[in-house]
Amino acid sequence: MVNGITALIVLQFYNWQLPWKQSVEEIPTSGELAKHLLFMVICEDLTFHFMHRLFHCKHKYLPMYQMFHKQHHKFSHTTSISSEHTHPVEHMLVGNLSWIMGPLVLGARTHQWTILIWGLLRHLETHEAHSGYEFPWSVFRVLPFGTDANYHSFHHSKNVGNYSTFFTIWDTVFNTNVDYYEVYGERKIEEKILKKVAK
Repeated sequence: MVNGITALIVLQFYNWQLPWKQSVEEIPTSGELAKHLLFMVICEDLTFHFMHRLFHCKHKYLPMYQMFHKQHHKFSHTTSISSEHTHPVEHMLVGNLSWIMGPLVLGARTHQWTILIWGLLRHLETHEAHSGYEFPWSVFRVLPFGTDANYHSFHHSKNVGNYSTFFTIWDTVFNTNVDYYEVYGERKIEEKILKKVAK
């Protein structure tokens, strides 16, 4: 139901027409597909990071955690299906908003086929991150600064930091994965790379 409501909101903004290419002749090349998927991953990761942090807010005037996100954190040890166990408000504002951000920014420059592949990738990533298993063959392990199931399991077990989905980069930039690296000690490598990029 929440996905349907989100779809109706998006369609209303586009005069009830999907904003993406739909013809068979315009199906993207593999290079174009890869560029658009990478862009969608970056948009989703950044949007999800900030929305997820917002939903961890426990301030008395903005009790997002107590009102909404606590439902998802009933699972201190993750299982794949726990990725979908969220309050409807959180599902719409964190899950759906972050997922649709890249396709909305790209608009008519991308194809509906790309959106379908993106949806599949995003669901695979969230179920894998919540699975509690480290799959050595995972496609998400090849991403630079990529996260894994251990990274997100730490978030659930300690209920702190590690807010991003695909990349550790935003958590590193905003210092929200310090506790994780104190336990696992890998941050120094990441910080060296970030310093080189900053120069």
